[in-house]
Amino acid sequence: MFSQPMRSPFAVALIGALAAIPSLPGAAQARPLYVTCQTVASANQDATLTYRVTGSLPQATTGAVPQNPIGTSLRLTVQWQNRQGNSQVLLDESLLQDYAQLAPDADFSKLPFDSEFRGQPNQGDRLYAAPASLNGLYISLRPALGQPQQIQVLHYLGSGQFVRSTPGNCQIEVGSEDAAIRQQLALIQDRLQAQDWAAADRETRRLLAPESVFMPPARSVSVRPEVIRELDRAWLTASNGRFGLSIQWQLWRAARAAHPNNLEAAVNAFRDLVGWKIPAPRPEVDFISSDWRNESELTYSLQAPVGHLPWVGVSDQVVHQVAVPPEGMHCGSCSIDAIQLRHDRFYGYVPALMDRVRLSIDFRQPMPSPPGRSPQLRP
Repeated sequence: MFSQPMRSPFAVALIGALAAIPSLPGAAQARPLYVTCQTVASANQDATLTYRVTGSLPQATTGAVPQNPIGTSLRLTVQWQNRQGNSQVLLDESLLQDYAQLAPDADFSKLPFDSEFRGQPNQGDRLYAAPASLNGLYISLRPALGQPQQIQVLHYLGSGQFVRSTPGNCQIEVGSEDAAIRQQLALIQDRLQAQDWAAADRETRRLLAPESVFMPPARSVSVRPEVIRELDRAWLTASNGRFGLSIQWQLWRAARAAHPNNLEAAVNAFRDLVGWKIPAPRPEVDFISSDWRNESELTYSLQAPVGHLPWVGVSDQVVHQVAVPPEGMHCGSCSIDAIQLRHDRFYGYVPALMDRVRLSIDFRQPMPSPPGRSPQLRP
């Protein structure tokens, strides 16, 4: 029924998870709306697709405020399930983008939504697209003004072949992001105080990039600089300065200085410094893992190299889910997708994360030096 269900969907999502979201100035700033919308569609006689959209929308204070402003941060999860109970998450917290920004010259009325969800020829308010979808996936939230109450999904499964979901409902919360962040930070601090490094690492990734862990996602939130700083303080305190984002940034800075014109070489140098490279080739053939450690191969103790945690990779179960399609579903390039997922994660996400850390933490203040001697890198 399906062609390839996804093609490295996490690259877009990982970048979006770390993107800075500017605030609206002064009086125009309003408490955001946190929305959860869900709907279903029939994939065929034997299977269904469930679509869940979560995230934030700015409250419109006047009719002049655009409906898809910069402050919008929505993510989509798509789950396939057949009558036998087999299921697979096809897209996991994948970032949505305003369709009007992706295709500003499009005739938005041509998307075959039901009439009440259809856009106007030159107006794409609250129409969104999922760039991670292979053939095209579009979402309409209605009404276009005020609080969204309903959702419909248009999902192309192949050339000219699409499914249209039934109208689904949306639930709205106002201004509860701070409470969600505080709850997640408290959970991370509890794990760190107990020196449960593996659990703390997973919960940290669950907050920074929820698509990288095989567990229910935390609420989609904008990871503001103060959240980065508090995460860093928690890791520094629990590890006596051995682990933390600021420690990693100092090692990353040394790696970049040694390889100013070669980003991939800098990432590899950083990997070697923090101990994320396997010490010897694996005895079995493993094209997906390459020479990077998998989650199960990390050292979750204070004997780990400086900066070893928090990790930035993708959980083993997530990679396996991409590499192995559900029973009865053909995917000719799933292994390639899994390889690309890991490549994008390390060589795209590491520089983006370190840049975000640099902007979030005031390095003009005295910073703890990594234990041991300063790293020496060959250019």
